[in-house]
Amino acid sequence: MQFLYGDRELLLTASDLLTFPVDVIVITTDSALLHQNELAQRLLHEAGDDVAQQSKQLIQQYGEIEPGMSVYTSAGNLSYEAVIHTVAPSTADTDIQGILQQSISRSLLLCETNSWASIAFPALGVSDNDIPVDVCAQAFFRAITSFWDARFECAVEKIVLCLDEKQLRPFFDAFRQDAIEPDPESLTSATPEPEGANVGVVDLQQEDLDNLDDDEIAGWFK
Repeated sequence: MQFLYGDRELLLTASDLLTFPVDVIVITTDSALLHQNELAQRLLHEAGDDVAQQSKQLIQQYGEIEPGMSVYTSAGNLSYEAVIHTVAPSTADTDIQGILQQSISRSLLLCETNSWASIAFPALGVSDNDIPVDVCAQAFFRAITSFWDARFECAVEKIVLCLDEKQLRPFFDAFRQDAIEPDPESLTSATPEPEGANVGVVDLQQEDLDNLDDDEIAGWFK
């Protein structure tokens, strides 16, 4: 499923994150970057020792990573330019959606800073932290649209969400609502045109006004 935002593309797909052709991928991990969930374990196995070693170095240098934060390493043996590691919230956190939005936004900022044009995410925290899929979908919708709306020019041209088939519908609904519902502010702020009126604007220079008499000007308002 494809959504276009000008020349930028959002793609919802039922596919394997570790095989999708993008510049960088995002995985969720724990605060110590131990990569204990199933997807992260697969990544470590396929990427080789570099990712685990660089993750360890990050923790030694900066300490544990708070929920909502994102860091990156090389992709090791994988073909990506980098792997972004983000810490998703748990169900015990009070602002699950807010933390998810931070994870997504900060991952996108890393892409922009490094001029990576395409990025793929899983449904952050849904499989490994039991985050409700509709909460996750809304967080992605708000983070992505806010990120792109705030930038006239942006290095990030393509965002891919690699989901399973059960997750596709909630994500589609979250982004579809924006596509079919008009902006309420644009409806309330618009000035209604009088029925049957032909309203227009005439741009007149001073020399045009000097050549008009009072009777002709008065005729415009009858």
